[in-house]
Amino acid sequence: MEKIESSGGKSRFAEPASNSVTVNGVRLHTLDWGGDGAPIVILHATGFLGRIYRPLAERLRAIGHVYSYDQRGHGDSSAAPGGEYNWEWTMRDLEGFIATMGLSGVMAVGHSAGATAVGSLAGERPDLIARAVLLEPVIFESPTAPELGWRNPFIERTLKRKRVFDSVEAMFSNFDQKPPYDTWRKDILRDYCDFGTRATLDGKRELKCAPEVEAKFYDTTRDFDGLGRILRCTAPLLIMFGMRGYSLGAPLSGKVAQQLKNGHVIDVADAGHFLPMEKPGYAADQAIEFLSNSQSR
Repeated sequence: MEKIESSGGKSRFAEPASNSVTVNGVRLHTLDWGGDGAPIVILHATGFLGRIYRPLAERLRAIGHVYSYDQRGHGDSSAAPGGEYNWEWTMRDLEGFIATMGLSGVMAVGHSAGATAVGSLAGERPDLIARAVLLEPVIFESPTAPELGWRNPFIERTLKRKRVFDSVEAMFSNFDQKPPYDTWRKDILRDYCDFGTRATLDGKRELKCAPEVEAKFYDTTRDFDGLGRILRCTAPLLIMFGMRGYSLGAPLSGKVAQQLKNGHVIDVADAGHFLPMEKPGYAADQAIEFLSNSQSR
């Protein structure tokens, strides 16, 4: 993937190569961002898609060959057979993607539920994931933990969310001043509005991830022990928590730092749950430093 010059004179990489693989009966839309060296896989948060992590992917190309994909029911991937959407399938699809692509010993970067899946699979299959960065993993101590207090109102709010917009620009204007999008870097928000929607027959834009699909993942959060799996992981992990109020994992940062078997935790004071959208440069710097040390294990 070669660099191109934008109209403003700044270098941007060309679009990643788009393809697909079939995993667990689901056609996963894949992006090959290029780069030389060991494989790096980026896994997105619930409700989003791999394309909007462009700033992170472009930076990570400096240390490896970067891939991302859209999870089942997200982006340009197909719906799940039988409507199966839960956290176990998120992890199994990641396992299947790495294996189907013929990769092993990959470095991985995950965000939110994607981070939980990455850390959990690294604990179970260190042959597939050798080293990982977890950005704001969704974790909790028990199915009745106070950290899950967001769940029911969030499900209700998700099911009511606006799903069709007059245009990409209308969606951007709608989100630009609203939490949590108002803290995102503007180019990332615009990519979400552009690539996270599809054109309708009447010329409008519809969310690619239906609110009903997104809500199913939130509904099954308590059934997956991401915290226990991550704490049992022996592969090297870097875990980053935003410290602002809507961070989901921040209340457990101290516990994770004390009990993590191999790795360390960074608390980021001026970021929240959407850390890679708010501070992509900082997230990339920390990830590159940590993942680059893989050769010295």
